[in-house]
Amino acid sequence: MNSLIITAVVNFCMKFADYFTQSRLWAIIMGINRFFSNSWNNSMIMKLLKTGGISSRDSFFGRALMSPFTLTEVIRDKIGDKLAEKIHKSIICETARAYVQNFMAVNTRFWGILLLCATLVFNTLHFLRGMGVNKIVLCLSVVAALMSLVSLNIMGWLSGSRFIDFCKACAGVKCVSFDFYDEKQTKGITRIIAAILAGILTGAVMSVMPLYGMLIPFAAFGMLLVLQYPVTGVYAAVFVAPLIPFSSVPIAGICLWTTLSLVIKSIIDKKFVWKRDGVGAALLIFLAVLLVSCIFSFARTSSLTVWVMYFIFVTFYFAIINTIRTRSQLYGLLRLFVISGALVALYGVMQYVFGWTTTNAWIDEQMFEDETMRVYSTLANPNVLGEYLLLVLPVSALFFLKDKAKSLSKWVYLAVTGLIFLCLILTQSRGCWLGFMVTAVLFITFYEGRWWAFVPLILCILPFIVPQTIADRLMSIGNMSDSSTSYRVYIWMGAIGVLRHYLAGGIGMGEAAFNQVYPFFSYNAIIAPHSHNTFLQLLVEGGIPALASFIAVIVVYLKSVQRIYSRRAKKSFNSSMTLALAAGVCGFLFQSLFDYTFYNYRVMAVFFMVIGITMCFRYITSKEEGDI
Repeated sequence: MNSLIITAVVNFCMKFADYFTQSRLWAIIMGINRFFSNSWNNSMIMKLLKTGGISSRDSFFGRALMSPFTLTEVIRDKIGDKLAEKIHKSIICETARAYVQNFMAVNTRFWGILLLCATLVFNTLHFLRGMGVNKIVLCLSVVAALMSLVSLNIMGWLSGSRFIDFCKACAGVKCVSFDFYDEKQTKGITRIIAAILAGILTGAVMSVMPLYGMLIPFAAFGMLLVLQYPVTGVYAAVFVAPLIPFSSVPIAGICLWTTLSLVIKSIIDKKFVWKRDGVGAALLIFLAVLLVSCIFSFARTSSLTVWVMYFIFVTFYFAIINTIRTRSQLYGLLRLFVISGALVALYGVMQYVFGWTTTNAWIDEQMFEDETMRVYSTLANPNVLGEYLLLVLPVSALFFLKDKAKSLSKWVYLAVTGLIFLCLILTQSRGCWLGFMVTAVLFITFYEGRWWAFVPLILCILPFIVPQTIADRLMSIGNMSDSSTSYRVYIWMGAIGVLRHYLAGGIGMGEAAFNQVYPFFSYNAIIAPHSHNTFLQLLVEGGIPALASFIAVIVVYLKSVQRIYSRRAKKSFNSSMTLALAAGVCGFLFQSLFDYTFYNYRVMAVFFMVIGITMCFRYITSKEEGDI
């Protein structure tokens, strides 16, 4: 019975589709589509994007910009071989390699000895200070001693488990193996020495600062792993950037250490060649211009501190494009990016459902009496959360579109996309909603213009499904009665007042410089840390050169995207993902008209990471375009 009904429904749909595609209405829709498509392809915007980009190698100016990379090549030619030989023969480096491999393998003997040494040192120091012996730590010593009696690699044991296979199916990665460690390193005396040294250090620090002491083994592993394999630092940075609350220092540290590790690798590896492109050249010009504004800043020390954060995150672009070298690495990085975004979105939705630490600080209670909750997840501000989600959402949606229908991952990514979209709605950030609309418009226009035929139908349905609170928020855009809108407008007016005097060179980067000058031009005594507009803020901080160099970065980036997109099959995975990433960047930049999106360093870091991830597609040359 069920099969007959399903067959009838399918036949009906197929016949209806045949009749519809042969109808006069379909011909009119396709005619409109061709008209707009031809107009767009012949427009000035497309002609601009199709022109050539910056050649960073041929000109003298380009060679000057890329001189830091040339310097590493010169150093490699002079001392690279000797340095590599010393590293290979060094006992310290060999011990570090054994530590990394046994840590990754989760070798029971290694971990048992490490924990045993840590607990013994901890209790010994406690006893010597007259604090007695900690009984819980003493019990851990017994467990650690038992672990050290057996040498088992837990990662190898987990490799074939059904749970791991299920997790890989959900993520859509089948080629990931758990035998990524060197089994030879999990044997011999070197790993014992590494475990003893790490255990002694851990126990000594724990006796003074227990929390920091417990982090010692993991911090040491992370630093040594990235030093050996810089690509792991890229994965770690992309994953943890939005997850670490309150502070941007950890993510800055990861990015900086990864870049330094890559520089070391470039010196000792003969085969390493730096990838240099127009986007990278434009980013270096942007950094140079900002540095000049810092030198002449009203708060030089504070401005240079801000510039250092820009330097770390902008130069991380080169770490990304020079470490991600294969399709599997790039696709894995994108999936990790989505997983991280899903965790952030999940926490945001749970904030709304359970009322966790939410506040009405960002709501005009007189204008929106029924709306007292905006989620912000791990990013401390609803608008900042929305800006981050704008970059993640297109990637998640593209995975849903491109994964095979029969695969579990397709439906997992559908759920993740819905979760991220729901969290974006719950931020109640009107600028981010508009940014999402810009993202959707760009993606649909380039990916499948015929979808616009359904827009009239969607517009008819929307009034019946959009909640009234969301409709009210959208309709309030531009309403000066809303304190949020009037607040921004008055700040913009004050910032424009600053520009009347400092348009040429700006006042310097950062909140300190802004607060020294802006109060003299503020309206209604409104105090603000920035101008709530990224482009306006760049003008205030660095003058015309800063804004011009940033726009140059975006233009060169979009030109590169156009070339990547046009030289491959339109609906291949590489072209589609490049389009999705670029559409997200454009949506982010649209939101930048209403907020200073670089004020939160973690979001700024993610923005430049997305730029780097997009450009990786330029260097991925696989013949199997659509197969993931």
